[in-house]
Amino acid sequence: MPDIFTEVVGAWHRTSVSELPAPAAPGPVPPAAIERICAASYEGPGKLDARVYQLTSPAVALDVVQRWKPAPDTVFFYKDRFFVLVQWQTADRKALHEFVATLEKKFARNPGTDPTFP
Repeated sequence: MPDIFTEVVGAWHRTSVSELPAPAAPGPVPPAAIERICAASYEGPGKLDARVYQLTSPAVALDVVQRWKPAPDTVFFYKDRFFVLVQWQTADRKALHEFVATLEKKFARNPGTDPTFP
């Protein structure tokens, strides 16, 4: 899994980071398809929590993103076999956008040509 939950992401400072067990997966994420879940909390111009699910295949990640129900103060995306979920409370929109854009860029690297990508 790429190291995406760095200490500082734009205006946000990480307050915690952990790995979660597969049974902690909510919604349409099938526990049997989870290889790893990383979670982090950040504070800055608000508070946010982010999770990255490393799944067994890109097809599973696509299925999860298609079945995930949109909710207020939540954004999600997938890239390859990763599903990313970000939830916030009273966050500055511009800072939040920069946080999500930074995460998306970390997954935009090409796994075939980038040796740091799993």
